[in-house]
Amino acid sequence: MVTRNEMVASVLQPHFDAVKDTFAAYRPSENQTLRRCKRTKLLVDPKAHDTERHFAACREDGMLIILAPQAVDLPHDTLVAILAHEFGHAVDFLYPGHWDCSRGAPARWIVDPSRHKAKYLRSWQHRDHDRVEHDADLIAEVVTGMKIGYCGPCVLQCFGGSDRPKGLR
Repeated sequence: MVTRNEMVASVLQPHFDAVKDTFAAYRPSENQTLRRCKRTKLLVDPKAHDTERHFAACREDGMLIILAPQAVDLPHDTLVAILAHEFGHAVDFLYPGHWDCSRGAPARWIVDPSRHKAKYLRSWQHRDHDRVEHDADLIAEVVTGMKIGYCGPCVLQCFGGSDRPKGLR
């Protein structure tokens, strides 16, 4: 007998794979793709839905994205925007210090981070929660070509929408 989580995972997996393929194929520079994210896996876990607006998370090594089974009930665009945001985190964690996500500008791939490695890594390691979330949105926007915003009463990720409110958890 198939469990609800297994059935939900079979519905969510193709969406996850499509977003993963988009990120893995992205070329931030002439000689680079984001192929490391091909190893990122999906886990459907009911513990991920610990608040009304929390449906997903990314492990800090970028190798696992966790979705709540309730994500299957979200509108398609919301689900895909959430996945894009989580893959923004995954790519940020898989390529530490490789992205310049200055406020007010699109995310920019740093072609040779070793040149300024200490500066970028120090800055990357000391980001606050708001900055980590903002960076994931900017990376996802550059990769997908669509602005990650926040919509609805639960302030979930969407395409378009408002900027992420400061302090949103």
